[in-house]
Amino acid sequence: MPKLKKDNIAIIIAALLIIAYIIFQFYSVSHIELVTQTATLTTVYEKIDATAIVVRDEHTIQKSSSGVTVPCISDGDKVKVGGNVAMNFSSSDAAERYSQYTAVKEQLAYYENLESMTVGQVASVETLNSEIADKVDEYVRTVSNQGAQYAADKGNEINDSILRRQMLIGENVNLVSIIQELRQQAEQLSTAKPDGYIKTDESGVFTSYTDGFEKAVDYEKAESTTVEQIKSAVKEFDTRKNENENLGKLVTSYKWYVMCVVSADEVMNLEDGDKVQVALKDGDDTVLTMQIVSGAQPEVGAKETALILKSNMMDSKLASLRKENIEIRISSKEGIKVPASALHVEKDKKGVYALISSQIKFRQAEVIYSDDDYVLLKFDPENKDGVRLYDKIIIQGKELSDGRVYT
Repeated sequence: MPKLKKDNIAIIIAALLIIAYIIFQFYSVSHIELVTQTATLTTVYEKIDATAIVVRDEHTIQKSSSGVTVPCISDGDKVKVGGNVAMNFSSSDAAERYSQYTAVKEQLAYYENLESMTVGQVASVETLNSEIADKVDEYVRTVSNQGAQYAADKGNEINDSILRRQMLIGENVNLVSIIQELRQQAEQLSTAKPDGYIKTDESGVFTSYTDGFEKAVDYEKAESTTVEQIKSAVKEFDTRKNENENLGKLVTSYKWYVMCVVSADEVMNLEDGDKVQVALKDGDDTVLTMQIVSGAQPEVGAKETALILKSNMMDSKLASLRKENIEIRISSKEGIKVPASALHVEKDKKGVYALISSQIKFRQAEVIYSDDDYVLLKFDPENKDGVRLYDKIIIQGKELSDGRVYT
């Protein structure tokens, strides 16, 4: 029997691999597994995506020219005219010593208050157990809804109740010695005081965030800012160098603006004065209700418009916004969202196919909104032939038809 040469063997193996690959590809194309998506209600928005610049009535606060300057208020705090916003120290060591002093004073006040709460106390262990459970629940809700940074007070309240319970059941919690030790520490640090204060001649909301962009757009003329001015401000922000040595700034008016350049066609269903939802896409998707000031009714023939919106809400987070990617939500619709490819026509009726107990069923569907990639189907619980919640809608499959059994 003649032997095959090595070259011939290699050619045969290569040919078999090619044939196997072709067969696999043919099988993959002709035998597509059904892919389904559970039908659930979804809210979609008719929206405008834009890059915006935020403009506020804000004034920077300069640091002292010598020594160390330390803010004495927190971001988001309100300041009255003549109020202290910062302290001056001769050195960083002096500032650190004063920080230790204030921390000890806070601890002392905490334990003195706890001591006063326990004097003559007649609470039962059961009452305190219930109180601790309630406060733990409040702590969890605060963390969940507002974030851990807002839950410090709730944590202290839990600690208070636990200490009171420990004392009630006879555990050794010597508040007197703790308070005496803290008083001694406070006395030793009592000479640590600031050399002076920085005061403000305005009232407003303080934030330590500055970006050197506070006067890039004239606040007094914000409502008449042009397309060119907004584009210039965005470009300037992208190329700026923030080298200022400001302590922070005061936002002196609650009214502030979001301005962006959008296509004139995108605002055809809006009017100046309308209220819309504005979602901040960077970060935690904060959504604000804002009013359109101008730009919703552009001049005839204009291709772009300067859309300017305003708000009267202000806090430390909003005071630090500047260049933002936003989503202006014009309207919302609720329905069942599926890929556009899942929509079919059977017997002149639009609908989708659903897999019900291994059988394909055609569900009639009315499209109430469409995009390039998906459609939103109307959900009518009274329509027995329509899409139902939790249907397994087929979004990928071959040779689909009503009544076909899929195995």
